Amino acid sequence: MSPKMLFFVISAAALAQNFGVPVVLEMKQAGLSEEIILARVRQEGTPIKLTTSEMVQLKKAGLSDAVIAALMNPAAAPASPAVVIPGMVPKATENTDNVGDSNNPDNPHASGIYLYTTNRDGKPQMILLERAAYQGTKTGVLGYALTSGIKKAKTRAVIPGPRASIRTSDPRPVFYFYFEEKAGGLGRSGFGASMSNPNQFAMLRLETKKSNRETVIGSFGIGGGSTGTDEKKMIPFKSERLKEGTYKVVPTAAIEPGEYCFLASVFGAGAAGAVDIFDFAVSTQ
Repeated sequence: MSPKMLFFVISAAALAQNFGVPVVLEMKQAGLSEEIILARVRQEGTPIKLTTSEMVQLKKAGLSDAVIAALMNPAAAPASPAVVIPGMVPKATENTDNVGDSNNPDNPHASGIYLYTTNRDGKPQMILLERAAYQGTKTGVLGYALTSGIKKAKTRAVIPGPRASIRTSDPRPVFYFYFEEKAGGLGRSGFGASMSNPNQFAMLRLETKKSNRETVIGSFGIGGGSTGTDEKKMIPFKSERLKEGTYKVVPTAAIEPGEYCFLASVFGAGAAGAVDIFDFAVSTQ
């Protein structure tokens, strides 16, 4: 092979080198802002399977969790429309500006909770979370009886099956909540109360059993009964109102692999059954 041909082969290989950790570290060391780095990640648009050591390396270099999560899921990267990188042209994608594109969160959707993720080709995808059909409830009364009511008895909703059908590998999954009365989803609760924003929901980690998943939906003791959830299982999240009836919801920090749900509880109604449960899972695969 001639020297000129070898030069072209090496140059082509260099151009084809995947955007990854070394490039991000170089940008950080050069003093580029997080907004610029996130914009570059979005323009690349290809998810990167980071190893644990690479995540640690990025964190030690001063990169935020948002940048690390964006590398693994560019579609979920926080938008920075004001940031423009001179000389760079975004990769061609499907026309998500099309009004009929159901995978564009800016377009109208039937009311419900949608997981915003990417498919196997790395293209944006909106997946509707279905209401979980739980088999009644069970109440732990042994401790209540043994302590003469001092220890509260907890009422649990039991969801059949150990795994949710909707799963994501993103440790900070992005959800969109749509509240529209006309669609009859979240707009009107099956218990007669109006749900109007994500703050009326709790994100919870479910307890996984051999053949089902469970969550606390109420308790009662000497002081009486109450509806509510186990605070130790609650996952904090940030809710951003995008427009009337539309909200973007993201956990405030990365969450561990496991079974989760959004739970809407109607205070004042009976604990047994006064909930809507929308289940999902975070998986390493």
